[in-house]
Amino acid sequence: MSFFTIVIPTYNRADLIAKTVVSVLTQSFQDFEIIIIDDGSTDNTEAVMKELNSDKITYRKQTNSERAAARNHGTKLANGSYITFLDSDDLFYTNHLQVAYDALQAKHLPELLHTRYEIIKPNGSVIEQKAMLNEGINRKLISGNFMSCNGVFLRKDIATANLFNEDRALAALEDWELWLRMASAYKIEYSNIITSAIVNHDERSVLTTQKDALINRMDTFMKYVLNNSNVVNYYKSDLDKFKSSCYTYVSLHLALTKKYRKEALAYLLKGWKENNSIVFSKRFYAILKQLF
Repeated sequence: MSFFTIVIPTYNRADLIAKTVVSVLTQSFQDFEIIIIDDGSTDNTEAVMKELNSDKITYRKQTNSERAAARNHGTKLANGSYITFLDSDDLFYTNHLQVAYDALQAKHLPELLHTRYEIIKPNGSVIEQKAMLNEGINRKLISGNFMSCNGVFLRKDIATANLFNEDRALAALEDWELWLRMASAYKIEYSNIITSAIVNHDERSVLTTQKDALINRMDTFMKYVLNNSNVVNYYKSDLDKFKSSCYTYVSLHLALTKKYRKEALAYLLKGWKENNSIVFSKRFYAILKQLF
């Protein structure tokens, strides 16, 4: 049994996943296992994993079912006391697991912990360091997802009892949906040391956003959140902020495509009607910058 299980879902990332896995293998804290769930890749991902040749790696391949199902598959196989998730194109810095271990011990093995991260370019230059965390982390989550799978550590009993929603229509928002369920039930502990990175490469570009799929995804997400009585009761005074954040999320991604100006404006207006104070937000001005 290991202290950490790192679950890495992957799909056709043979050109990126080796660097991701090596960032785990070279951790200063070595009490961990890696479970890679290949979500039906059609490239040479399996061969790349065999080349790494580490007894810390368990590789499983499944029929393509999206990231939520892949993460849940890994969670069910996990032997670690704590489970964390790493997308197959992102990176742990060498101190990631040591910082998490020290924080978990200091906080008496809580249900979950989140560590800070940054967004970088493929060449390693920093685009953005995420804001400092504080005791208001639970409440702030309703206004937007600032938590990365890279930085979330779930105690195994909590992870297995609270799996990702596998509805494929929710894909890309399944993490925020889970964090809101978690935040309504457990205190989120945190560390403000930056220990991991999201790599902003071309394949992540929002310029490929499909309007109907994006809108359907957000509608599905809002349905799950607003039909969850625990989440609604916990955040009842802030549901206007939630709806506004959802609508402006759609607006921003539509605006970034440069193809859906009318629809982006319509969703921006919906967001403003729910919460007038969005005019003071960075997202509001980012949308306007893209539209005008």
